[in-house]
Amino acid sequence: MRLDRLLQEYRRRRMVRFSAWTVAYGLALWLTRTVLGGAPVFLWVVFWLCFIPVAVYGMVRLVGVLRRRFLWHLRRRLILAYFFIAVVPIVLILLLVGLAAYIINGQFASFLVASNFRHHVESLDQLSHLMVHQAELVPQGSPRQLIDQLQNFVVADLRGYGVSYPGLEITIRVGGQVRAFRPADGAAVKPVEVPSWLHRDDLSDIVLDGKQVLLRSLQRQPTRQGELVLIVSQPITPELLDQIGAGIGPVGVVLPELGGSEAGTSPSPPKGVNVSLSVGQPHRQGVILSTDQGPRPAFTIRSKSLQVPPPASRFDYTVYNAQSLMVVPWNATEEKREGVGIFYVTSRVTALDTQLVSTLGFFSSVYWYAFAVLGLLFLLLEFLALVIGIRLTRSMTKTVDKLQKATERVKLGDFSYRIGLPATDQLSALGEAFDGMTASVERLLKESLEKTRLEGELEIAREVQHQLFPRTAPQVAGLQIHGVCKPARVVSGDYYDFLELGEDRLGLVLGDISGKGISAALLMAAIQSSLHAQFYNGHSPHGAGDLVPISTAEVVGRLNRQLYASTPREKYATFFYAVYDGSCRRLTYTTAGHPPPILLRRGSVERLAAGGTVVGLFATAKYDQAVVQLEPGDLLLAYTDGITEPENSYGEEFGEERLLEVLRRAANAPPETLVEEIYRSVSEWTGSPELQDDMTLLAAKAV
Repeated sequence: MRLDRLLQEYRRRRMVRFSAWTVAYGLALWLTRTVLGGAPVFLWVVFWLCFIPVAVYGMVRLVGVLRRRFLWHLRRRLILAYFFIAVVPIVLILLLVGLAAYIINGQFASFLVASNFRHHVESLDQLSHLMVHQAELVPQGSPRQLIDQLQNFVVADLRGYGVSYPGLEITIRVGGQVRAFRPADGAAVKPVEVPSWLHRDDLSDIVLDGKQVLLRSLQRQPTRQGELVLIVSQPITPELLDQIGAGIGPVGVVLPELGGSEAGTSPSPPKGVNVSLSVGQPHRQGVILSTDQGPRPAFTIRSKSLQVPPPASRFDYTVYNAQSLMVVPWNATEEKREGVGIFYVTSRVTALDTQLVSTLGFFSSVYWYAFAVLGLLFLLLEFLALVIGIRLTRSMTKTVDKLQKATERVKLGDFSYRIGLPATDQLSALGEAFDGMTASVERLLKESLEKTRLEGELEIAREVQHQLFPRTAPQVAGLQIHGVCKPARVVSGDYYDFLELGEDRLGLVLGDISGKGISAALLMAAIQSSLHAQFYNGHSPHGAGDLVPISTAEVVGRLNRQLYASTPREKYATFFYAVYDGSCRRLTYTTAGHPPPILLRRGSVERLAAGGTVVGLFATAKYDQAVVQLEPGDLLLAYTDGITEPENSYGEEFGEERLLEVLRRAANAPPETLVEEIYRSVSEWTGSPELQDDMTLLAAKAV
């Protein structure tokens, strides 16, 4: 499977093909070098030029694969985000603090070494002051005698302290007499000349004199024998570096070589110097100063016997640092300070802290211990925060994982799957809400199926009810009729009908069943069947022509008794029943609780209100009937309350007055046009395509 995917990648992507050929090319070069012992450099250059973009492309693809696979889970993303947000900054801070501590400790070590150099210079300065003071105590004599007494004093005084001043040289100049010697063995040395730029009476510093770097102190003092010039010099030696690095660690000085075997210096080190220190004998070691102008010989003076202090703990790391060695050129034309060579020191943190504590006192260590305790406490808190963060991440992603699994099950149509987590937080509450949602969806699906089934049954009922209404208006002499029923729901509780009762006789029926929907439609069907049963008993061999005329009041009375006996008490109907006799243009009617039909005659309105109460509510209800003689042009309109009671957005009903306005406006139109105009006016009044109630109209126009 993986081989197939690799082949697909090879065919689809040019970069994959290029990478494959580059790797094959590299293998060929490697085999050539292995078998033949080498390959042309040009071929290797071509390989690396091709391999670099291939490597970059491979890294990008690898990151993409890891991102898609490893970071696809939210838990891993959150843990990685927490790692980058919380752990990485702390690690970087710790690294920065460690680097800063390393630099600071190194600088502190160099500071201690520089302070010890200064301390030794001050010690030489004190020695020179002591000799000047001794010269003031010498009685009257010649300059030579003064020099002899000072030499004897120095030799006698430093006999017990010679180790503290290794290689010490003293030059005494009184008047025209001068003497230079080593107090350690009394040997004569070359006298030191006073530089021309020195106009002060004293000088204490590290100086560059010819080929040597020395610690030097100069004092001038007028005496009875003449001006006394006292110059005390101490060269930098391994023994001196042992004293400088005592309690710190090995100290070394790297100086450039000007020639000869003695130490030499240059006024300032060339720019871009790289120092290579040899590790061998602790005395002078030959090295090379590599400069921009080429290699330059140099030498190193290291501590003779000092070693790096042993580590006090695992975290007692070694500290290295190097600084420029600043000197005063003795043979220059003016007084100045220049950097000549470098000095370096190797130490440990514990040794440096001991030096610091010994300098600041015992109580200064309290702050270090407090800092260490706080650091450990912070690390412990960070570890606890990491553990808590991972646990919180797991608690969050547990819900997300279950939600993802539940979503996959829902995608497959399984709405019965439940996450089943208690709502202990917002995410688990989301899981609980998801369970509620799936339960609701499952219930809605069942309800939807049930609704679909009911809608199918309602559609069947609608078709059946549609068959109960007249398909066409029958033709009768002297009368044009038209009827329409618009249900508010699928089926209607209103009822209208035309009954052919014999030659030139037509029954007009309009009813409104209480309620809406299925129950009203069933009651409407019962009324329709009951009404038709009164005229069609199935025994007449000649059809409707043999029907015996029955008064409208009797028909409504029979209907009332039948509905009362066969329907619940809360069910009733308003009813209008009329019989039109075309031979004499006479209309006989009974109105049973129904809105009185309107008879519009030559602009005047007459209400056909004779009759009684609603049918089906009282068993002993009595009904009357009335007769109206129709004339050409008369307009009869029977309607249900769904025409006059619809409300607009302000809660105002359409009402009978507006119905009369429409009726007068369209009085000359055919019944079909009149009915449509009324429906349009009501719809414009409500402003909604949905009907608020069943709307039924029956219009008849005498011609």
